[in-house]
Amino acid sequence: MMMHASADPLAAATSIARAARRRADADEHPAGVAAVVALAGGVILSLAALAAMAVSPAAIPLWCAAHGGCP
Repeated sequence: MMMHASADPLAAATSIARAARRRADADEHPAGVAAVVALAGGVILSLAALAAMAVSPAAIPLWCAAHGGCP
């Protein structure tokens, strides 16, 4: 526990309570988890698409033929 140099016990107690509130709020709302999950999902899907195209080079012309041609 952090010791406060202040002689005012009310200010020290308020500071401790505010720090505890910040820690509790941080635990309840982890920041950035949804963004990391979405980014990881996008990377996995991109890698899967690249792997599918690398395994079957004929997939690109077939897709183009099925969808009206490629530019």
